[in-house]
Amino acid sequence: MMRRGMLALVLLAAALHAVGIARTQLPAQDGLKFIRVARDFQQRPAIDVIRASDQHPLYPALIALAEPVVAHAVGHGPDAWRIAAQGVAALASLALLIPLFGLTHNLFTRRIALLAVLIFILLPFPAAVGHDTLSDSLGLCASLTSLWLGSIALRGRTGWKAPVGCGLVAGLGYMARPEVLISPMAVALAWLVQQGHEAIPARQKWGRLAGLSLAVLVMIGTYALAKGEVSEKLALRHALGINIQAHPPKKHTKLLPTGLNTGHWDFSPKEESDEPEVSSIREVIARLGLQWAECLGGGFAILAIWGMVRARHIQSVYRVEREAENLEEHTSTTTGRIIAVYLALFSLVLARHASRMGYLSDRHTLTLVLATLPWAAAGTFICARGIAIKLGWAPSTTRRAAIAGLLGLIILGVGLQSKPSHPSRWGHWAAGRWIAEHAKEGEAVLDTRGWAAFVSRQPSYDYWHVRQALSDSSLRYVVVGTGELQSQSPRAKTLRTWLAYSSTLEAEFPERKDRPGKGEGIRIYRYERPESWEDIGQWR
Repeated sequence: MMRRGMLALVLLAAALHAVGIARTQLPAQDGLKFIRVARDFQQRPAIDVIRASDQHPLYPALIALAEPVVAHAVGHGPDAWRIAAQGVAALASLALLIPLFGLTHNLFTRRIALLAVLIFILLPFPAAVGHDTLSDSLGLCASLTSLWLGSIALRGRTGWKAPVGCGLVAGLGYMARPEVLISPMAVALAWLVQQGHEAIPARQKWGRLAGLSLAVLVMIGTYALAKGEVSEKLALRHALGINIQAHPPKKHTKLLPTGLNTGHWDFSPKEESDEPEVSSIREVIARLGLQWAECLGGGFAILAIWGMVRARHIQSVYRVEREAENLEEHTSTTTGRIIAVYLALFSLVLARHASRMGYLSDRHTLTLVLATLPWAAAGTFICARGIAIKLGWAPSTTRRAAIAGLLGLIILGVGLQSKPSHPSRWGHWAAGRWIAEHAKEGEAVLDTRGWAAFVSRQPSYDYWHVRQALSDSSLRYVVVGTGELQSQSPRAKTLRTWLAYSSTLEAEFPERKDRPGKGEGIRIYRYERPESWEDIGQWR
């Protein structure tokens, strides 16, 4: 019965991901970087790509492997790359349902584990990230699997396979997301404080801990040998306190043309964020809590807190069911300890990241959401049981009410996920199609967001490489949003000035197809490289 239930949930999740992929036109902006690296994997030696990239390589490498399969079905082009990237992310999102079920089962019961899986499938934000062109779901899958294997290793009767597997999975996951390393650290710390009847002989304990550590180090060492360093991630260095000056950013290979290389111009890659910076520990904690609650849909956040408060009571209520499932008390104790240590470590890393980098996105809190889902499901279960007892329902009535509640939850979740995916990217897609139809072979595109250039399949530059673009004789088109031009920032003034000096407006598209008169517009300028930029100062 439970296997059929789990299979049904996996099929539901797969269907929702498939619909989400079908309704997507363009990748996430960060996803363009992964796709660019994946293309390099198909064209250059892997070792060269790993050393030259500023992204951890596992996710783009998997995209490179998946793209030929997808291209066989839909044809080569931008859609094949997007679908391959989304497909890899979606498969990882499906795979993490297994360790989520396993961890929740260790804490409570199989029924509560199924409910935790269902809640995760129906939450809109985790589902959207799960089939976007991002490495988050791959990292989450590795983190949760490592924790699950670690909880198995702590039982003391599993031999070497579980601890070594925990380390290998974490090391492999590190090649997708560096924060995956927090999982084996949490397992190791939980292992060190293990005591009482849960403990295993010291010799076995330290031997298995050494096996876990060795497995992690072998994986990271292999990557470091290929890369030449442990990680290029700036956020990771900030979090660990590594000297940033020891790793200066790569210098631009091209200088700005004479006339543009003065202090009057601001060629910053992007506008400063409108989000207020996180500047104190109190703000960090408040932001973490709010984002965590928002990603859990508000109500489930309250139920997660209730589930944590009433965890012992919930386990006692379902003691008979737990005994029938061969769940011993120390199984839930050790699993809960691992997750608690993990949540504490991850929260500390996020707090340090936010205080040093000044920002915190919703994606940063996804791990906290996933790790607290067992208690959200348990809180939901015990509250529903309490309502049934309070109303004096018979078992048959309770069963019918539970089925109706689950159907309502599924309908609500599916409805929330049926909204159009990133409709504001339509204008960029339309601009890319226009360029594909009008540009000649070899004509390059400078695109401040990257989406139109991706669709056009022309040689392209993003605004991080504006210096190289302005020095390239093949540059013919510039794609920019009207919002970027209308700002009063130094960057916007610079962008407006050099476009007015060197370019003419060719086409403009609304940001959203369904709201042509509202929102930002997407403009295409035809660029004619001037013989000299020296008198552009008169245009300021």
